[in-house]
Amino acid sequence: MERTVPSTGSEEIELYQRTYYSLLRTTDEVQVRSLVESHTRMQSALHVKAGEPETDVDALVYASLRLPPCIVQVRLVVMSPSEQAFRDEGYRDVDHWPSVTAPGRRRRLRFDGQETLVAYIASRSDIDDLIPILTAYQIEWNKFHLRLHDTPAAKRLEACAEGPAEVDELLRDELCRLLGFSKVDLARLEAVWKDQFVATLLAMARREKRFA
Repeated sequence: MERTVPSTGSEEIELYQRTYYSLLRTTDEVQVRSLVESHTRMQSALHVKAGEPETDVDALVYASLRLPPCIVQVRLVVMSPSEQAFRDEGYRDVDHWPSVTAPGRRRRLRFDGQETLVAYIASRSDIDDLIPILTAYQIEWNKFHLRLHDTPAAKRLEACAEGPAEVDELLRDELCRLLGFSKVDLARLEAVWKDQFVATLLAMARREKRFA
């Protein structure tokens, strides 16, 4: 089978959208990692460093503001237009799940408290908004994982999460060095993640993110 190579930015976007709409038509869980290549080739202005090893704090801040804090725990994201549609898919008690919100995006979301997030989709534009955000978040999460996994900084984050230890200047300096950040960049993430700052970094250090 020949592979079509897009020649313009708009064609890259169309290819990306065709890719995820084609996958969404299947009954299987769509692995977000299958979208990474087309997401990267799109060269979005909102995710400039998608295909680079360097972390992209702008993209991560943008995505974090448009996803609920529970996204740290989420593995499966289910999209549908109504509670009845969710029930038809087997999520019979979804109307009893707690509602969750994202700081920078008004969208109806519910979380089961474990690993499943449901998103109420009103139009195609909602899908075109949510899929790139999830993909960007996963890409940047996994860059953090590569840089933080099995490091002394991860051990210190664990101590901060479990006890009286705090994120001091020495730990901030080490995080900046590992992540390739300035202190301003790190402060931006802390402002977005608030009291989940340590927990989010620790989760990133411990495991890869694999949305479906």
